[in-house]
Amino acid sequence: MPRPRRFLSRMPRNPRYDILFEPVQIGPVRTKNRFFQVPHCNGMGHLMPAAHAAMREVKAQGGWAVVSTEECEIHPSADLTPSIEARLWDDGDIPALALMCEAVHRHGALAAIELTYNGPTATNLYSREVALAPSHQPLKYGHPHQARAMTLRDIADYRRWHRNAALRAKRAGFDIVYVYAGHDLSLAMHFLQRRRNQRSDDYGGTLENRLRLLREVLTDTREAVGDRCAVALRFATEEFLGGAGVSVDGEAREIVHQLADLPDLWDVNVAAWYMDSRSSRFAGEGAQRPFIEWVKRTTGKPVVGVGRFTSPDTMVQQIRDGVLDLIGAARPSIADPFLPRKIDEGSRGRDPRVHRLQHLRDRRHAERSDPLHAEPDDGRGMAQGVAPRAHPAAWANSRRRARAGHRRWTGRAGGGEGAGPARRAGDPRRGGVDARRPRQPRGTPAGTGRMGTRTRLAHRAAPAHGQCRDLPRQPPERAGGARFRRRACGGRHRRALAP
Repeated sequence: MPRPRRFLSRMPRNPRYDILFEPVQIGPVRTKNRFFQVPHCNGMGHLMPAAHAAMREVKAQGGWAVVSTEECEIHPSADLTPSIEARLWDDGDIPALALMCEAVHRHGALAAIELTYNGPTATNLYSREVALAPSHQPLKYGHPHQARAMTLRDIADYRRWHRNAALRAKRAGFDIVYVYAGHDLSLAMHFLQRRRNQRSDDYGGTLENRLRLLREVLTDTREAVGDRCAVALRFATEEFLGGAGVSVDGEAREIVHQLADLPDLWDVNVAAWYMDSRSSRFAGEGAQRPFIEWVKRTTGKPVVGVGRFTSPDTMVQQIRDGVLDLIGAARPSIADPFLPRKIDEGSRGRDPRVHRLQHLRDRRHAERSDPLHAEPDDGRGMAQGVAPRAHPAAWANSRRRARAGHRRWTGRAGGGEGAGPARRAGDPRRGGVDARRPRQPRGTPAGTGRMGTRTRLAHRAAPAHGQCRDLPRQPPERAGGARFRRRACGGRHRRALAP
């Protein structure tokens, strides 16, 4: 008989989380709460607009107040092929993105688009255009091509391309339009970087000159769509490259100070993307706080940031401490699109199936003294050659079986600590060793865990030593023989090893 399905009844929201559901004014638009899905890639983009719209709609349905696109190409000379991103090259791309806006708006959420021109981080493998950059330089991502230095005419063209893309985004129905200057992926940020910008004209040299293009693009975008759309600036405050890049101890503070109230929203993070998206083994929840907490003290505009937020208590703390106005998320919104709704409905933590992220966070904090020993079922990678500790419940189960006469062991055959990532004890569904099985048969090559087909069948068919009273007890040295025959025992065993 199938198990009855459990339904979660709505409970009153915990009052301490009320602050998360306050609206926030962003320029001419207003959010319904503080949950903000920041731009993130997904592999659908302009090639699969219906699937992309459906994926974003699920997040809006789950309670996110703002749902953003991924990077959106604005011109063929910054083509990201083979990566599949959003695209607004011309008016023909508007209907595909309008699908997402309509889907998001159905659930009362705002739609945001991240316009970007990637310059020397583009590939142009489809358009075959020559990439543009502040100065002559090779492309960043391994393709043996060269980006040429932009002329003043090129800069004027870029400003026009960005303005036209913003107008198309407005026509598609977007509520927030991004100017992208982060992750070392956009031309606006490349002009800020000394290592990429070696110009000697009005767009190079001093910080004021290197900041000129970003200021102009922000102004152009506000003039084009600011009457109905909010203008957001996504800016990386730290590149971890010292003087060679933008840094909190260098020019980042001055950049924010000079542009303080020009955008309607500051979306701040660190660069490059692999530093912004560090795994939980290397960055805890809210790890970006030291690099972004000063931004809100510099500007009067709302600030959104990320930090792998999964705990509503951490979210509340970020807001009350004056670090953020909106809780940004990419991976948490992918892992649990209904996270805001569950917090709102009071179901957070009541059903073990609902919020595994919180469970993993608490477990990870308990093992912070040994971060490499992540648990094998936490869904994340693990350093090769490190055998993790098994879950306490798994060990308790193994001890109980051992006292009942069953053999138990963890890891691969011939292994121990250092024999590769260990499997969870007693769970064959996860590739582990079933505690109900006997030891591996003799003759198995040491350290490999492999055996022949007939031996494997016999090994799986054999009951553990002394498990079935209706069969003769098999001495350990005979367990795993290749010859077997059918034999009824009156129990659940239908195949046993020949004596």
